[in-house]
Amino acid sequence: MKTPFIWLGSGRSKKYKVGNKGRLLDQAARAGLPVPNGGILLDEFYVIARREGVVEESGDRVVVPDSEWLHTILQRDARFPSLPGQVAVRSAFAAEDRPDASLAGYFTTKLHVDFDDPRQMADALRAVWSSALARAGDFRRDVLVMEMVAAQTAGVAFTEAAFEDDLVNFTRGTADSLVSGAVAGETLQIPQLRAWEAVTSDLPPFAQRLQKLLRGVRRTFGAGDWDVEWADDGAVCWLVQVRPVTRPTRRNEAFTFANLREILPDPPSPFMTSVVAAASEGFFDYYRHFDRGLPETRNMVEVFQGRPLFNVSLLTEMMRRWGLPTALVTNSLGGEGDVEVGLRWGRFFRHTFTLLRLGWWQLTAVSHARQSTQAIQAQTARLGDSFTAVTTTFRELFTQFVVEMLNLTQALSGPLLILRRTNTLAEHNARQRSIATEIYTDLVPLRELVAAHPRWRDALAAGQAPSDPTFQAAWRRYLEKHGHRGIYESDIARPRYREAPGPLLQSLLQADNHAPQRPPRTWAGRLTAPVWWQCSRVMHAREQWRYDAIRCYADVRAKLLELAQTAVDRGQLPHVEALWLLTLAEAQALDEGAVYDAASIAQREQAFAALKQYDLPDLIRRFDDLDLYRAGSAPLVGDGRLAGVSLTTGTVNGRAWVLSEPQTQLPDGFTRDGTILVARSVDPGWIATFGLAAGVVVEIGGDLSHGSIILREIGLPAVTNVRGATRQIATGDALTLDAAAGIVRRAPMAD
Repeated sequence: MKTPFIWLGSGRSKKYKVGNKGRLLDQAARAGLPVPNGGILLDEFYVIARREGVVEESGDRVVVPDSEWLHTILQRDARFPSLPGQVAVRSAFAAEDRPDASLAGYFTTKLHVDFDDPRQMADALRAVWSSALARAGDFRRDVLVMEMVAAQTAGVAFTEAAFEDDLVNFTRGTADSLVSGAVAGETLQIPQLRAWEAVTSDLPPFAQRLQKLLRGVRRTFGAGDWDVEWADDGAVCWLVQVRPVTRPTRRNEAFTFANLREILPDPPSPFMTSVVAAASEGFFDYYRHFDRGLPETRNMVEVFQGRPLFNVSLLTEMMRRWGLPTALVTNSLGGEGDVEVGLRWGRFFRHTFTLLRLGWWQLTAVSHARQSTQAIQAQTARLGDSFTAVTTTFRELFTQFVVEMLNLTQALSGPLLILRRTNTLAEHNARQRSIATEIYTDLVPLRELVAAHPRWRDALAAGQAPSDPTFQAAWRRYLEKHGHRGIYESDIARPRYREAPGPLLQSLLQADNHAPQRPPRTWAGRLTAPVWWQCSRVMHAREQWRYDAIRCYADVRAKLLELAQTAVDRGQLPHVEALWLLTLAEAQALDEGAVYDAASIAQREQAFAALKQYDLPDLIRRFDDLDLYRAGSAPLVGDGRLAGVSLTTGTVNGRAWVLSEPQTQLPDGFTRDGTILVARSVDPGWIATFGLAAGVVVEIGGDLSHGSIILREIGLPAVTNVRGATRQIATGDALTLDAAAGIVRRAPMAD
């Protein structure tokens, strides 16, 4: 053995079959990354030293009989170099830093060792070699010897292909206490740099240097998942160790219920929540269809306190990857985002082909939605006769529903942005009529009929249809067209209007006074007419798609209720509605004879009731203490003005009516002209409630939501995306709603 020691950067580690820890550092130094000066004392030296008695193994430890002798042998036979000052002596065993197991912290590291002190060097090597004896198996026992970095800041960074940010844990000084778990350190997320990008200017200087180091790691080793130990001396950020990530990090990502809150109750039924969670993989596949570089391992939807929430971090990182503004996510989903990044031309041009494909798909979104309608209608026409068959079809149907909604919503984003910037959206939208609005406008003939027959009022007030043949005929026509819709209709556990028509019947007692005012045509409106044409046809297609999908939902619901009744008859369920307290997997288990008795269903009812006590904000993070949002916790308060997104024009002065679900009767003392409805979110199921209010304030939903479209089309003064509205406003508060400005002002009620 001529050279038992090799320099880092020599490229010779592969020849000697050095394990990953030493080999990767050798490769990094050879590639020009800032690796501290040093090298690898090869396993061959340990073999020779044992044979010649320089070191001995005694039980579970290595003994060095003569420190001076070992030091002499190192310099003479191993050609050990002279390293000035203090060094780090670290294991580089072949058993560690493998792709399947890192064994991080398993073997010994000795820092601040005086290289010129034979006793310190012998003690350090003895300790490192001894740690190998505790691990069974035969593997190379190479040892790293590197100059110590005079670290001002040091830590660990995870750079992972599935994330746009690198996760950094750091502390002051060296990182030995951090990696050992003795101190928690501080956490920082820093954006990943592409080859042509400058460092992020608002980061601390050490983090800017670390940004460039991590970019170098990805350039050298590939865009995989790397666990990097580093030390920064105030001038250079040094690479101390790099190894594969064996288990992905669990990060404090941001989630929102915003878009789902628009279509689902809060919380949804356990059955529906499990359907959304099961279908979530298919949601992100819509985007991966255009860009295979998007992560496969992260979920687009996760469940918190019984509520399925969209992963905002995943969606905003997708925008950042493509160089698009992250605001596009919140414009589509409503609510708020976790970060705000604008257009980045370099990334935008790099992903031009992806964005062109996505753009073309959105241009053809209308025709694709028509094809999808035919497909889902064919699916529901051949529903099976088992819970497994029907629930599998429903999961596929829901996946397709969300994917088409994403496509149509994205197709609206560009045209709507132009119309907003030119201040012509309200002018065009006042002339818009979609199928969703017809649920509201088709009630007008029934209201007129009721107004002419006062004797029907008692039956309607009780939520019952008058028996008069004229009314019955008109009512049947309405239900044939719209009876498959309902309140929070996207939750299949909720009844349809044909099953529970009471709210609609009660709403017929209220006269319609929300005829939209059409603003005059302007030159800007005429110039943007082609943009509006595209926007209008997508809006119509979007509402029609939902309308048709919900009709299929109604068919699935009817089949599930039929199967549930059979399960009740067999003694598997105490009552039909118990089905909605089961998860998807539990419902399918009914096919195999599973039984859910009255006691277990009662426990589920109690658990579901407990979930209703939570009032989650628009945006949460994975590690938040959600018990802070349980009933009885400190309320969130605010004063003065709340801002949102304008949907229509008009100013209303009145009292707040805060609701979590639609109602059809005003509180005592409230009048229609003086009532401002305040809701977390709205959808077509709120149309009966809209008729009771002079204005509407919506906390979540965005101006592309179904409820927002209806509010614009019926001309009701309304504002959406008013963050915290239902937590900061109470029923009875005096409000001024300036819909055109997107402003809600709160003031004490006058005596």
